Amino acid sequence: MMPPHSPAHSSILALLETEGSHLPRGVFQKMAFERGQLLTHPDDADYILIIKTGCLRAFWLAFDRELSLAYLRPGDMFSTHTRLHMQASEPTRLFIAQRTAVEQVLAVHPAFQQALVRGLAKVLGQTMTLLEDLAFHHARGRIARYVVRSAAQAGIALQPGQMVPLALGMEEMAALLGTTRQTVSTEFNAMIREGAFARERRGYLRLKDVSLLENWASGDGIRNT
Repeated sequence: MMPPHSPAHSSILALLETEGSHLPRGVFQKMAFERGQLLTHPDDADYILIIKTGCLRAFWLAFDRELSLAYLRPGDMFSTHTRLHMQASEPTRLFIAQRTAVEQVLAVHPAFQQALVRGLAKVLGQTMTLLEDLAFHHARGRIARYVVRSAAQAGIALQPGQMVPLALGMEEMAALLGTTRQTVSTEFNAMIREGAFARERRGYLRLKDVSLLENWASGDGIRNT
């Protein structure tokens, strides 16, 4: 379960789909990507992309390791001028255009400016969260913080018995939290045994000892190893 899209998200997609929207003909092209497919472009030009359906993972690749920085969903807008790589985490369709062409549209359609700023801010915010996690929190604390964030994004109160949706699997979670899949799996199972939460149906947790989860998320109760 994901939070509903904002009216701005809906309006920018509607603008691209509407005939006679005064967008220059041919500025945005439609492209489709299968799950796991990397986004590549044949030249060195910068591109602006807008997700229509599906989900794109923005990640940093260095020294044969990946760090996921954000998951972009319908209505999100992003630019390829960054050093980040983009990969479809599920079948994805998007609109794409050269940045120079989009710049001519921005003055006429300020909704594009707002969407682009939101997309970049989303990645920047996740980057700051990742840096904080890596600098100040051990793996269990990072997992606890991810569960707490997932509850907040879904509008769910941290109370025993509440169901929290997790959008990511173990491997994706590991890449987002800057650790390995084995570490995430080991710590996750330990947190279940110690009573913080329980597995429910696929992609969901049921909260149990919320105070324990919050202690881990704040860095308390974790050995400094």
